[in-house]
Amino acid sequence: MQHNSQDYFDIKDEKRQARRDRLMLAAGMSNFFSVIAGAAFILLLILLIFSLLNWLNQDIQSSFALFFSRF
Repeated sequence: MQHNSQDYFDIKDEKRQARRDRLMLAAGMSNFFSVIAGAAFILLLILLIFSLLNWLNQDIQSSFALFFSRF
């Protein structure tokens, strides 16, 4: 009887470990995809900043050109 109960607990521990491994894999994949999404979002923000600076530069140039054309 002792042998069967030990087998039961061994199988239960193996199932518990397999579930823990699956959850750790899912957590690792979630972490990986969130880092990739965060990096893409940062690149998008950098592109938006460059776009804003380009627009600001063109706006300043056209404003000064209009200002100096009146004199």
